Amino acid sequence: MYDGEQLNLTRITRSEMGAYLCIATNGVPPTVSKRITVDVEFMPMIFVPNQLVGAPTGTNVTIDCHTEAYPRAMSYWFLGEEMILSNEKYTTNTMENSYRAHMRLTIRNLTANDFGSYRCISKNSLGETEGSIRLYRKLTCIF
Repeated sequence: MYDGEQLNLTRITRSEMGAYLCIATNGVPPTVSKRITVDVEFMPMIFVPNQLVGAPTGTNVTIDCHTEAYPRAMSYWFLGEEMILSNEKYTTNTMENSYRAHMRLTIRNLTANDFGSYRCISKNSLGETEGSIRLYRKLTCIF
């Protein structure tokens, strides 16, 4: 809540992004309002919930990265130096909400070639960042 003719936002961060409502009244109806959207541009940031993931050969596994960026970022996955595209082996999925995105990569029917270092990369006009996830072979015990 702020009372005045103007609102100065200094040292603004992405947490102040959003819609602001300016309401003007002089005691005589009608009251007038104007909605103002404030966007804060920033380079991508990546959060990796699990940097080390184990799964047995022959199973499916899903790995995750969470990104934040504005303007909207392009996001993609790499295994080593190879970009991963959706096909019968890999399914990539990105769910976006405002300046946040949740990237998921599902790898089906794990083989020895699938274990290694995966990178999620997010890039916009202000910069690029990446997170890494190490997928290792988890041994199963039979009793």
